[in-house]
Amino acid sequence: LHNMRQIDDSTYAHSVNVALICRLIGKWKNFSEKDMDTLTLCGLLHDIGKSKIPNEIIGKPGKLTDSEYEEIKKHPVIGYNLVKNLDIDQRVKNAVLLHHERFDGKGYPDGLKGAEISVGARIIAICDSIDAMTSTRRYRKALGFDSCYQEIEKKLGKMYDPVIGRFVLDNW
Repeated sequence: LHNMRQIDDSTYAHSVNVALICRLIGKWKNFSEKDMDTLTLCGLLHDIGKSKIPNEIIGKPGKLTDSEYEEIKKHPVIGYNLVKNLDIDQRVKNAVLLHHERFDGKGYPDGLKGAEISVGARIIAICDSIDAMTSTRRYRKALGFDSCYQEIEKKLGKMYDPVIGRFVLDNW
């Protein structure tokens, strides 16, 4: 977690929020305390790779250029390289690496789809989006929860695992 303090406050707060949303989903799913702790750690560490992305890209107030976006897309691999040798659950390492994969295979870094993506990463994808959409960012205002709900529902089976996504929406 030391590296998380080296990134900007909004990314740190986002990671804490994602971890809290993960924990809530774990409670809804009646996960064991150990599995909830693992999922919470997935949320905390999912964006740790951003600690190595230049601040002028992370903190840019406007739209990213194509090359800046390509830099941002490196953060899952960078993050995985930061955590791969730590003595933590492999599921956490997988979630750090795979949280931007999409259910339809159009994500990154590897274009994995469906069950090829770890369950933790599929949960993180939804939690990440919920916080991103409902938080004010430098470049846009927060969406309301209804808009966020509709956006997730529209992307079930595309961006998000339809079973996990439906579960989250049904318990919203």
